[in-house]
Amino acid sequence: MAALAKSLRRTFVVSPLKLVERALLCRDWHSDQPSLFILGLPRSGTTLVYQYVVHRLRVAYFTSGVGRFPKSPCTITRWEHKRHGDYSSDFQSNYGSVAGRTAPHEAGEVWARWFGYEDYVRYADLDERAIGPLRRTIACVQQAFGDAPFVNKNVKHLLRLDALPRIFPKSVFLVIQRSLRDVALSVLRARHANYGDATRWWSARPPDYDALKSLPPAAQVAGQLQSLQRRMEADLSAVPAARVLTIDYESFCQRPDALVEQLRPLLGNPPLRNAAVERFDVTTNAPRTDDERTLVSLLTNE
Repeated sequence: MAALAKSLRRTFVVSPLKLVERALLCRDWHSDQPSLFILGLPRSGTTLVYQYVVHRLRVAYFTSGVGRFPKSPCTITRWEHKRHGDYSSDFQSNYGSVAGRTAPHEAGEVWARWFGYEDYVRYADLDERAIGPLRRTIACVQQAFGDAPFVNKNVKHLLRLDALPRIFPKSVFLVIQRSLRDVALSVLRARHANYGDATRWWSARPPDYDALKSLPPAAQVAGQLQSLQRRMEADLSAVPAARVLTIDYESFCQRPDALVEQLRPLLGNPPLRNAAVERFDVTTNAPRTDDERTLVSLLTNE
């Protein structure tokens, strides 16, 4: 019975969604509004920043249902926004996952359609015929929010910086910086929390993943973060400085609305909504195990 129910759900839910999505994307969606891509190392605070931007500004974004129906991101986002209204955040999350019908979503499987799940895709690797559907997808989501600026956070965007600025000429990039020690300890702990096993890789793979995957856990995490940071900085150096805004995570937590003041002109001054938050608590990490002490020493000796 369970198998039959699952089959029926596929027949009567997923298939119509795909048809609606195809019909939507047959239209020549276009927007002159900018796109904002939030960048940063895993566990650097990018999810909180994403929540705050969507909470405070009238912007477009992928809603949470896209995680369940990644092949119909326009259909689901338009439906959830129309039915459930504007998002108001409680600023809770679980390793990048945010609860709520209109909560912002990373849409990892949507982006993977063009960039792959674990691949490091350069602009030259993309099929030019696929760029149009990607642009129409984002523009369709923008129109669902009244032709608003588009905002998205996805940790793997830092590996797509050769392509995203070219695909979206009006894009802006917000880089979140946080203490590498705090980030690294949090990533190592995420392996335990998500898998119960420190040897299992967690989060984005850098271009030199094959050289890192056989190392001990602490060396893997140190190499992962250092490599991702180098790649992000190298690709960002080719993006005009006027399109890049860098903020410190701790400073953001001390005065979140200062970021909104900086972002609004870059996004065409979208209207404010919801009340500002005075501050967020800042957490710092200290090593508690031998593996964690080894990790800190590897970062200190870099």
